[in-house]
Amino acid sequence: MATKGARVLTRVIGIGAEDRGDDAAGLLVARLLRVASPPGVEVHESAGDAGGLLELVEGADRVVLIDAARGAGAPGTVEHVPQGAALRSPAHSTHGLGLSEALGVATELGILPPMVRVYVVYGRAFDPGPVTPEVAAGIGAAAELILRDELASRASL
Repeated sequence: MATKGARVLTRVIGIGAEDRGDDAAGLLVARLLRVASPPGVEVHESAGDAGGLLELVEGADRVVLIDAARGAGAPGTVEHVPQGAALRSPAHSTHGLGLSEALGVATELGILPPMVRVYVVYGRAFDPGPVTPEVAAGIGAAAELILRDELASRASL
């Protein structure tokens, strides 16, 4: 954890599979955030496997995860998922086992940062192919929400 006056390392991780329809949402949001993020924010893309996520989480002071999800939300909408819910609900995310397992293992290893936020972009089609028009339209709004709620506030830490 960074001390007062030290640089806080914020790592944004977009999770997804480029070729599985709406599952690419996390990757697409990460690409927008890479361009728009303030200095000192690292933005990464991940396929969602637990091992890769552990490597990306380790060493960060704050982590923001973005993934596609099946659920009650309208396709293209974004929702903040409380960290405890992300740990308990592997079915919520299309990479649930990788994400929930990585967060659980990171907790057990003592490498999970004190500040972890999980955002999901709801999708409807996860078969091979492009993202649906609804999800494509929601990518910008998801990036704006995360910039406003997470990344702009990091300067106050």
